[in-house]
Amino acid sequence: MASTNRTGRVSSIDYAAGTYEVTYFDRGQSVTRKINAMSNGEYKMPNIGQIVSVSHNSNGTAAGTTTGTVWNATNKPAEGYKGLYRREYGSRQGKAYDRYDENTGVYTQFVDKRTGRNCNGEIYDEAKGPASLVAGGQVQIKSSGASVSVQAEAGVGVVAGTTVSLEAGSYMSLEASSTMSISAGGGFKMDITGDSEEKREGDCKAEYKGDIEVSVEGDIKETVEGNVEKTLTGDLTAIIEGMVTKTVTGDVTLNINGATITISTAGDITISSPTKIEMQAPNLNMEGAAGDVKIQSISLLQHKHVCAAPGEKSGIAET
Repeated sequence: MASTNRTGRVSSIDYAAGTYEVTYFDRGQSVTRKINAMSNGEYKMPNIGQIVSVSHNSNGTAAGTTTGTVWNATNKPAEGYKGLYRREYGSRQGKAYDRYDENTGVYTQFVDKRTGRNCNGEIYDEAKGPASLVAGGQVQIKSSGASVSVQAEAGVGVVAGTTVSLEAGSYMSLEASSTMSISAGGGFKMDITGDSEEKREGDCKAEYKGDIEVSVEGDIKETVEGNVEKTLTGDLTAIIEGMVTKTVTGDVTLNINGATITISTAGDITISSPTKIEMQAPNLNMEGAAGDVKIQSISLLQHKHVCAAPGEKSGIAET
């Protein structure tokens, strides 16, 4: 048996030492001494009863090295064709493996439970083409010591079936070099517990078709350099505990339930209502630069009372 290769069945295994014994049936079921398994820095022990190939040294069965398991009728490849490389990591085929198809250039890793990578330094993955991360459960990206950055040459999309949450411990910034759109199919709530400053350099159009609740505990300063148009068809509730300052250098139009309030760039104010306008106050002062107020062409200061003849009603003459 000197300097020869033989096949036999594994009879016992020393997992810690990486050795096992082999039984040869054509040698009267003789059992070898513990034989070293081929390593090359890899560890995978066969199953008891599995057929392996053994390379014996010149001193017979006392010393030898196994070259690994062999394919046979009871140990067939999971798949096989020209250009395929596949390595099984589990004791059963298909539980954990990696494969490379030379024909297509596709490399695949598979495990039935969990895949993990631990690195004390940097992990760098690069793809010249598309890259996809698809999960049937939760996906989490967390940095315990620095920031997380998402950059794209074109667009970035975040789509959720139920909820999207953005939270920052200190500062949050949303910026767009051209257009920004925020849309809500239901309610929209904004809570500000500090100062609020809004600056606009262009036309502003706001249209509300639902209830709006704004709660502010602080000062509000809004500067608009352009036209402002707001349309409200629902309820608006604003609670502000502080000073509100709004500066607009363009036209302002408010459309609320059919009523319109317009402030032009020149400072003209127009109020119109499809029904009526009511003003109530303990003291009501109305002053104009011309010193006059007209209602249906009748001057409040220059109108004349006309005394009718006895038995007839007196009236007001138009001026």
